[in-house]
Amino acid sequence: MNAKTRSAVAAALLVVPVAVETVVRSDDLALWAHGVFAASQLAGWTLLLSLARLLAARGGGSRRGAWLVQAGCLLQLLFAAGYGITALVQGEPFEGMFVVFLLGFLALTAGGVTWGVRLVRSHRAAPAGAGLLAVAVLGFLAMAVGVDPFHDIFLLSSYVAWVAVGLGADRAATVRQDLDLVSDASR
Repeated sequence: MNAKTRSAVAAALLVVPVAVETVVRSDDLALWAHGVFAASQLAGWTLLLSLARLLAARGGGSRRGAWLVQAGCLLQLLFAAGYGITALVQGEPFEGMFVVFLLGFLALTAGGVTWGVRLVRSHRAAPAGAGLLAVAVLGFLAMAVGVDPFHDIFLLSSYVAWVAVGLGADRAATVRQDLDLVSDASR
C-alpha cells in the first residue's frame, strides 16, 4: 500500500467513528460501538505510525520532530487500546485514558511543528511539511477548544491533514528515485 493510500485509509478510519459519535452522543453508544471506535483508532494510528516511519526514511528533516510524531502515534495507540479494553471490561471506557489522548496530541503538535517546518524549508516531501504543520495546529486547536462543534471540526480536520503527509511521503520516494537515476547516469 503506497503512502497516499495508507494516509487516506487511516484518515477515514479515524474520521468516520468520531463523526458518528458526534451525531450520536457518546453517552448513548452501545458497548459494541466503543469496541468499533477503539478498533478503528488502533488501525488508523497503526497506519499513521507506519507512514511517519516511512516519511522519516524517505524525506529526512528533523530527527526530534520525527521521533515526537512517532511518539504521538504510539500514545494514540495506547489510548485506543486502553479505551477499548476498559470499555470491554467495565462496560464503558475509562475517562482517564483521555489524558493519554491529550499527551499524544501534545507530542504530535511539537513534533509536527518541528518536523513540518524543517520539511517545508528544505522543500523535501513537498506537501508533507504543510500536512504535518496542519496536523499539529489543528490537533492543538482540538485540544485547546473544548466547545463543540469546533472541537470536532478541528479534530476531524487534523485527521484529514494526514493525507497531505502521505502525498509528500510518496513524492519523496519519487524524488529520491529520480536523484538515484541521475547519479547512476552521471557515473
